[in-house]
Amino acid sequence: MLFETHAWVTLDNAVAVYDVYSETLVTTIPVGITPYFPQISPDGSRVIVPNSGSNTVSILCASSKQVLAVIPVGTAPTAVVIDSAGVTAYVVNSGSGTVSVLCIPSESVLATIPVGNCPLDAALSQDGCRLYVSNSACNTVSVIDPFTHTLLYTIPAGIAPSGLITSSDDTKLFVVNNGGNSVSVFDTTTFTLLATIPVGCSPVRIAANPCCPHDLYVTNHESNDVHVISEQRLDSIAVIPVCGGPFDLTVSPDGQQLWVVNQADHSLSIVNTASHTVQANIPAPYCPHGVIIGCAAAPSHPVCDFDDPCQVEKITESVCIIVEKVYASCQQRECFPAFSIALPENCQSSCQPAYHFARITFANGLILPDSVVVTPIPSRPNFSRVQLTLQIPYTLTLRDSCQTFTLSGNLPDIAKDIVLYFPPTRSEFDFNLRVETRSELLSNPLFSGDAVELTLGIFVVVKVTGTVQLLIPAFGFCPEPPPCEEFPSSLANPCEDFSDPARTPFPSDFFPPQLKNTACNSSCDCRH
Repeated sequence: MLFETHAWVTLDNAVAVYDVYSETLVTTIPVGITPYFPQISPDGSRVIVPNSGSNTVSILCASSKQVLAVIPVGTAPTAVVIDSAGVTAYVVNSGSGTVSVLCIPSESVLATIPVGNCPLDAALSQDGCRLYVSNSACNTVSVIDPFTHTLLYTIPAGIAPSGLITSSDDTKLFVVNNGGNSVSVFDTTTFTLLATIPVGCSPVRIAANPCCPHDLYVTNHESNDVHVISEQRLDSIAVIPVCGGPFDLTVSPDGQQLWVVNQADHSLSIVNTASHTVQANIPAPYCPHGVIIGCAAAPSHPVCDFDDPCQVEKITESVCIIVEKVYASCQQRECFPAFSIALPENCQSSCQPAYHFARITFANGLILPDSVVVTPIPSRPNFSRVQLTLQIPYTLTLRDSCQTFTLSGNLPDIAKDIVLYFPPTRSEFDFNLRVETRSELLSNPLFSGDAVELTLGIFVVVKVTGTVQLLIPAFGFCPEPPPCEEFPSSLANPCEDFSDPARTPFPSDFFPPQLKNTACNSSCDCRH
């Protein structure tokens, strides 16, 4: 294991471990009967698996991939949530209507908290001061004090609530209504209903993107898709078709992959979160129930697991390098439906009939230096409002019957007003704002007498970076490169090729064929 790069998928009586980057099965670990939604500790060292059919919880060692302990809990446990310290786990027991409070270091049950009928899932608030439990059979959500283990409130929810999650700023609670084909959004202070978001058929679980927490993903079991919900707009912004019967889901620590377990056809769909498209479908050995991907935080002493066949085995040392690390990034799109470029006078009417579009090229976008304003957001620690103006240079080439014209300029300024992870630092450390752009021509240019009109689309990626020292595994120095290929200094001599028997063999048809070697002699009746 290079830090934590594995997906843990619960099957009928086992946990399958997949390498996230090679998308291959590493090993299978036997656990209890019908394990459901697994969870991993914040430091990535422990994986906790609720065994619904065994009324137990299995604690796995993430590095050795072995079972460390099996702890009896309530009836039919389905879900686990772990506090930020990695010390306490809350196990939802759907059959007994309780939550078991589990001490992870001592591997013991500290308390049992009564909740509603048939609880299915749980979520901790971002500050760890509230535990929310969905009660599927009584259409409610229990709000619990995780320190005193007492019930504080009961929130009326939609029909058959299942998955739930809090917003990144802890002000909203999103509850998936399996029987209502919707997601309810509640204010976490007043517990009033803010919105009801329609999703697919029989939604089950919800997950957030750790690198873009405003994007939430919901599995829809019967409609075979995943809805993408905007935490800010409180509506569905995309629908991603996946394989049959999507059930659980999780996002990789880098925010780039969404893993979805599909129960109907026993598969895993791996979704690109930027394009909202499925990049791979992996068959599962048995029916999958849950999935979790470990935290990307590196341990204090990085260890390489040489028993992992998906990792390269020839790491020779750990080296410290100075790099520009990406701390946060986000993407947006801009469109100019009618961008007009004036033609110079000598290009407007001298050579009719028409002008011909040759090409348009774009440089990478530039942030205007005086346009950047970074304002910390008091209600969201470590996040800031980032305002900037982006400028994209272009070069347009046109042709007519007389000459070629090259016109250069800038697209209209693009003003951005976004929220990014931008933590406070010591005065000697500087964050950098970087942009990457890709500009495309979306339709054929339209010519008028004195201008050409273009429809343009621009992909924009904004990044917060900082120069840091990183400790990484190394495979030694690069190998000796192959010899350079010399460009031919002169044209080849055809006589040399002709004189070389290896390159120009003697022709086999130099002499005419004999009668006995012809096709007529062997396959035709040539007698008359």
